[in-house]
Amino acid sequence: MKRVKTTTKKLLEELEKNVDITPILSKVFGIKNNSIEKNTRTLLNYGWYISAQMKMKKISEVIELIKSGKTEEAETILMNFFKDNLQEIEERLITKHSDRKSIIEEAFKAHKSNMFYSSTILFLSQGDGIIDGKIFHNRKNLDKHLDNKKNPSFVKILKDDSSLNVPSIKINKSKYFSNLNRHSVMHGKSTDYGKE
Repeated sequence: MKRVKTTTKKLLEELEKNVDITPILSKVFGIKNNSIEKNTRTLLNYGWYISAQMKMKKISEVIELIKSGKTEEAETILMNFFKDNLQEIEERLITKHSDRKSIIEEAFKAHKSNMFYSSTILFLSQGDGIIDGKIFHNRKNLDKHLDNKKNPSFVKILKDDSSLNVPSIKINKSKYFSNLNRHSVMHGKSTDYGKE
């Protein structure tokens, strides 16, 4: 018991120093790849974002599947996670953004009714509104809006291009496996995003 308290105390002391928490989280949660930043980039390349509610070991499992070329298995795990947690995600969004309750409810209703064109554009527009366009329009200045000292890896990731946030002209000539692009959807250039 004393050893556990000492280990916990050391971890907390490291966190208080404002160091990069990536290696600490990797050690604590037993993640195979010790770079959460690298794992996040791998998921982004496939059009997925890590949910804070997803267990780190499950994320690690998904990453290993992707690296092994088993992308369908990885996507099945991610889809099942979001399906299983859909109601909780909706409730959490409504609690945090009660002024958007009607729009959020309608987006989830459309999604549950397999109206994916409608739900996708609603989710993207509300995501854009919730973050005030900062991630999509002016990512280079994110340091002003996010704590770059505590989590430099995550701020750096948000500043980088992903399939979702690159200008639509880049998406067709890119390295991305996902072709869901916010700009293309919001401005009517994309017509093939109506999938779960």
